[in-house]
Amino acid sequence: MSSSSSASQGSIPKDKRLPRIFSKYDKDGDGLDKKELRAALAELNVKNLTDKDLEGIILTVDVDGSGALSLEEFTNIFGVAKLKSIFQSIDRDGSGFINSAELSTALEALGYKLPASEVKMILKKVDADSSGEVSFDEFKTFFQYVPATSLSLLVKSWTSGVSVDCGSDLSPPTLSPSVPWYYGVFGGLGGVASRTLTAPLEKVKIQAQTSNARVKVFESLRKTYTTIGFRGLFAGNLANCLRVFPMAGLVTFCYLSFLQLTPADNDLDPMEPVYRGACAASAGIVGQLFTYPIDIVRARLTVMPDSSKASIAGCFKDIIKEGGTRALYKGLTPTLFAVAPFLACQMSTADACKSIAAANDVEVTPLVMLGVGGTAGIAAQTVVYPLDVLRRRMQVGAGAGPGNANVISDSTWTAMREVVKREGFRSLFAGIVPTYMKVFPAVAIAMTTT
Repeated sequence: MSSSSSASQGSIPKDKRLPRIFSKYDKDGDGLDKKELRAALAELNVKNLTDKDLEGIILTVDVDGSGALSLEEFTNIFGVAKLKSIFQSIDRDGSGFINSAELSTALEALGYKLPASEVKMILKKVDADSSGEVSFDEFKTFFQYVPATSLSLLVKSWTSGVSVDCGSDLSPPTLSPSVPWYYGVFGGLGGVASRTLTAPLEKVKIQAQTSNARVKVFESLRKTYTTIGFRGLFAGNLANCLRVFPMAGLVTFCYLSFLQLTPADNDLDPMEPVYRGACAASAGIVGQLFTYPIDIVRARLTVMPDSSKASIAGCFKDIIKEGGTRALYKGLTPTLFAVAPFLACQMSTADACKSIAAANDVEVTPLVMLGVGGTAGIAAQTVVYPLDVLRRRMQVGAGAGPGNANVISDSTWTAMREVVKREGFRSLFAGIVPTYMKVFPAVAIAMTTT
């Protein structure tokens, strides 16, 4: 069999309909000619092929030169024919070429809202002759080893996934080098909106993490509203929002700078996820080092008994008075330990979800992205949650008042042993319920505001 036929076999869908459809239209038993092939492909929803298209498909796999296709040859061309159909669905004006505007429309229909500069960068991967447009030959060459069962599968190979904010402050999403600066501002605004609207659940979570008593979500929200008022539900949120922009900007700058030091230049390179994951983790660590003090203040303000009268500046002074400038970095060690596994778990879970969706021909709609982002966020939060509990206890110290679950040791592993010995293993997951409750709303809000 020819090399072109072998290449197309990589695109063969494992579909039992093919032999049945072949038999249905091969009425004379001598193979499918051009007319019969058109009818057979139409039943497979591959339509609007011209005579020239059909002749080209037959020529590609007609090994014996008979002008008609055997069952094996018919099976082999299905991938090529489907690629042609997908190409035509993107090529809205029927010019025979895909431009950036057409690609942008196709991507948006699948839930990928990308700026024009990003779309052009994606197009360049396939545009072998740098003409600014993609011909079918370029399209076919690029995707010949990709299962061509749907546009969503091709898009998965054509473009890298979009980072989704799941509401965690361990590391914000990082941007592509081609994304304009103002897109980062929109992302920051989305992060602020996400954190503000889920702030009451964040308050309950930190209360549960730092208290000896068992905290119930709705009971805690009601008690806070009754004793402090509506404002008390958002204690510490201003400090949290003030941290979003500088950290997102710093992490993105470091991520792009670190990425330039690696061989990363091709989203289809098997090592690409490793390069990007390592750079993202390193950038997240830098971001934590520079913005950590404001996170300490946020945690203290969130659990203060009378947080409505406290200020960010006043809290800074109290922390320094209590333990010096070193106190502004309490709990940093478990935080840094959590960054890399958090990112690794989030990225791998998101990739796995996208692969499952693509394998089952599920289009990447906003609803699917919500599910992917939420599932990845929950998985990542679960993996690092014990470290999150420890860092919150170290951050809060004696600042939470009566009932505070103090961590005596500043050593991460010693502190963990002490907590488990004193309160049991379950205490390392205190507050996990409100954490889960805020993940999906955080993802949804971030997606709809960016």
